[in-house]
Amino acid sequence: PSPPQTLARFLPATLQSNGMRCRDETPTSAQDLLARGQLDAKDFIEVSPDIENTLMEAFIEDDYDGRLHLMTLSMMRRDVDDDRHDIEEIIGVSFWREVPADEMGDWFDVERISKMITKSTIEHEHDSDYSNDVKCRMKLVRSSSIKWIQNALASTDQDKTDTKASIDQLTHSWVKIELIAIKQSYRAHHLGNILLGCTLAKAHEHNEHAILHVAGGGSKNIPAAKLYGRFGFLEVPRHDEGGPFAKPDR
Repeated sequence: PSPPQTLARFLPATLQSNGMRCRDETPTSAQDLLARGQLDAKDFIEVSPDIENTLMEAFIEDDYDGRLHLMTLSMMRRDVDDDRHDIEEIIGVSFWREVPADEMGDWFDVERISKMITKSTIEHEHDSDYSNDVKCRMKLVRSSSIKWIQNALASTDQDKTDTKASIDQLTHSWVKIELIAIKQSYRAHHLGNILLGCTLAKAHEHNEHAILHVAGGGSKNIPAAKLYGRFGFLEVPRHDEGGPFAKPDR
């Protein structure tokens, strides 16, 4: 994804100019927002709200020992009951998780990854929709990602019997974007770009690489696929179709 220093430059001004705020929540603050009806899952995920409910429960109960994070995007609006005052409304939520190296090691199929790195660039099915300057930035991000994987696999190419160094380099410092959701009444305003940018900027403070799953698959959820593509995410095949990740594979 886009380098954190790039995100850090434009996000504060973007948030301020639009009267918005991105905030890291705690289990206590999340419970308070739930009690005030600010985080009703059906407002954000109308098809399968259980996904957000499950993540929220895990966050509040700290099932991941502090590795699951919740970020909210809020906006000030006029209070309908008292037009003399403004109130803060939660318009977006994101959950992201720091993935331990041993868990990431179970996800990678190193042999397949080494075979897949044969080109200096990777094309995305929606690339034709982007302007030339966006394509250039995406190419740089992808080339950098591929170079990182090539370097990590270098010892595997030299010594087939010892892949521990490669595994250690490939599996450290990962996060998984569990959920990005914008409130239904605020969609089609490119707010997903701001929320994902804030999420990645925060995740990149202590981690370098990110992975996510597009609900329904990229071919069915084209808006989500385009959003993630703009941030440099690459679409990969499922493992049963020759993809590099053994799991999670859904």
